[in-house]
Amino acid sequence: MTPRKFDSRNFERDSFSERPFASALSSWGYAAFVVAVSGGLLLVNAILCLTVYAAMPKYESKEISSAVGQMFFYVAPLVLLVVEWNLLDRVQRLFQQDSLGK
Repeated sequence: MTPRKFDSRNFERDSFSERPFASALSSWGYAAFVVAVSGGLLLVNAILCLTVYAAMPKYESKEISSAVGQMFFYVAPLVLLVVEWNLLDRVQRLFQQDSLGK
């Protein structure tokens, strides 16, 4: 049995080789959209974390309070961002047309 030879005729042309400027522009636009949404979500998360941290009980030791605050303000907005993107993906899949025809 001889192996099949692959050349450029065996593959479908991708959209980038057919329309390089439009493809690059749409990719840039999507990246800008993702950055803008992530920035907005981080801003909302920071405000939420400030509100939650203000309601938390204070520690007697200033060093412990400072360390907990730094960790909370660094970790909480990022964790919330990951959770929010996961939820956005799930909502998108929920309303997306079923491509398998089920």
